[in-house]
Amino acid sequence: MNHHDYIILGAGPAGLQMGYFMEQAGHDYLILEGKDGAGSFFEQYPRQGTLISLNKVYNFFPEAEFNLRHDWNSLITHDSSHLFTNYTTDLYPKNYVLVRYLNDFAKKYKIKIKFNTPVKMIARQSNEDRLFVLTDHNGNEYSCKRLILATGAVKPNIPDVEGIELAEGFEDYDVNPERYKNKRVVILGRGNSAFEVANDLAGHAAIVFVMIGNRLIRHAWNSHFVGDLRSYNNTILDMFQLKALHTVTGTTLTKLVRQDNGTLQVHYTEELPHWKTPGTAFGWFEADHVIRCTGFKYAEPKIFADDIAPQMDAMNKYPLMNSSWESSTPDMYYIGTVTASRDKKSASGFIHGFRYNTRTLFRMLEEKYHQKAMPSDCFELTNEDQLQALGDHIINRLSMSSALYQLFGTLCDVLVIEDGKVEMFYELPVSYVLKDSMFANKKIIIFTLELGFDTFENGFEDSLNFIRRNDPERPANVAYVHPAFRLYEQGEYIKGSNTRSSVVTRFDVAADIIDGDLANIKPRNMLLNFINSIVMVTSTVYSLDHFTDDESRGGFKPWAADDPRIMNHGLQRCKMNADGSPLMLGPLEYKK
Repeated sequence: MNHHDYIILGAGPAGLQMGYFMEQAGHDYLILEGKDGAGSFFEQYPRQGTLISLNKVYNFFPEAEFNLRHDWNSLITHDSSHLFTNYTTDLYPKNYVLVRYLNDFAKKYKIKIKFNTPVKMIARQSNEDRLFVLTDHNGNEYSCKRLILATGAVKPNIPDVEGIELAEGFEDYDVNPERYKNKRVVILGRGNSAFEVANDLAGHAAIVFVMIGNRLIRHAWNSHFVGDLRSYNNTILDMFQLKALHTVTGTTLTKLVRQDNGTLQVHYTEELPHWKTPGTAFGWFEADHVIRCTGFKYAEPKIFADDIAPQMDAMNKYPLMNSSWESSTPDMYYIGTVTASRDKKSASGFIHGFRYNTRTLFRMLEEKYHQKAMPSDCFELTNEDQLQALGDHIINRLSMSSALYQLFGTLCDVLVIEDGKVEMFYELPVSYVLKDSMFANKKIIIFTLELGFDTFENGFEDSLNFIRRNDPERPANVAYVHPAFRLYEQGEYIKGSNTRSSVVTRFDVAADIIDGDLANIKPRNMLLNFINSIVMVTSTVYSLDHFTDDESRGGFKPWAADDPRIMNHGLQRCKMNADGSPLMLGPLEYKK
């Protein structure tokens, strides 16, 4: 039997990323991959060949870490020597370029992969060793102490609808648009895959019906969630609203029936709560093609022996995981797109998010199984000079970190406060920090980058109409990405504060090149005042002036009380507490 300390299942981006860390650390590992190359998922997807992961090469600032914020396809290396941005300058690159990049990555870093090895069964020994045993399609067995699943999307999510087998699947429909010339095409779904297909067929099909069901489309520009409908895929919405025959409907498929002439009866229901007499309409119409684009499932319990099959969520779409991405089966972890099940607000479902989750999990594995402490830095904190040095470190960190930027509100840095000194830990899941005994029983400050559209009365519903900067007299009301810091003692939230936002989400001296108006001074001083209010090492209160009032660079002139413009920006009014006082920063949410 082929034995290793770690087996990683899948040589996609997540598997390669974990393999890189394992290789660099000298651990005993092996990646098993069912296909004959790395990144095989991207040989087929997206079906139209264009990725929606950004490849923004030119970002003014030179730092490699900062530029990773806008490079959504590169994997992390110790020296940034293998960047996807060196492969193409296309803002939306082609999938075959990513496949080439991933295979080059695997070869360059000598990652140990056994290709053409699809695994058919995963079991676990019942003896004291409790090794996982994986059996491939040829009956060969591989064993390991810890199993890491990087299997990505494992099968289509097929609705439980009578006649659904008559629909073509997103995974295998004919991508030649000539087939749909002057045809009536129904597309099931409301996400990027559905609209990718709709846009591709829009110039050939006679009419496209996108059936989104009884839920509204979530646009990424409003939700700020990278997995929601992206503008790149929404041409069909322009055509719908500009009366170009294609349509998006709130109907739900209930049945498909093949007619004698080869066409399909598409049976539906539609909820009509806005009618004078609310109710549900039902009926059917005729179509030539139905294509289901209803997503994927990210685990296949049938591959596991019954006693180690991971518990699944209510939709049987994702396996359940704790804050360390460990499944319900001890020593079995998930990485990659599947980690989006714990993160519905940032980027865990994409390379530019899960590359950081993977690094964090690797560090957790190092600590748990190899007694290697997670990365941290220690600082003395007994006087004002030391406070300012710590402030510089944190501000520079928040100005550079791609991990906190991409996984906003999901990953955090943590400052553990003790008498006369502090220790800072990096890139940990918020939910892990809030409950882990390493932090929960101490005095800590949690640092995140966050959005704050929900702190305005109507800003979150239509963030494209939000064009104002935050109010310095109401510091909790900040819409765009900004640093937030919260004090916890013995697991209890004590207080929080935050800075202003920034055009480039930098708060160091370099930010002044683009932002101006005290871009780095005020955020730095807000941070220093917050930390000092806890440790009390100086009597200095740092200035929070918002503008220089210097005509050469900018300033601020208040309006008169009766200025009519005061009433003309209601969409961006700040939320207030019930007593009329400014809204304050609240505690972080904990996800089990």
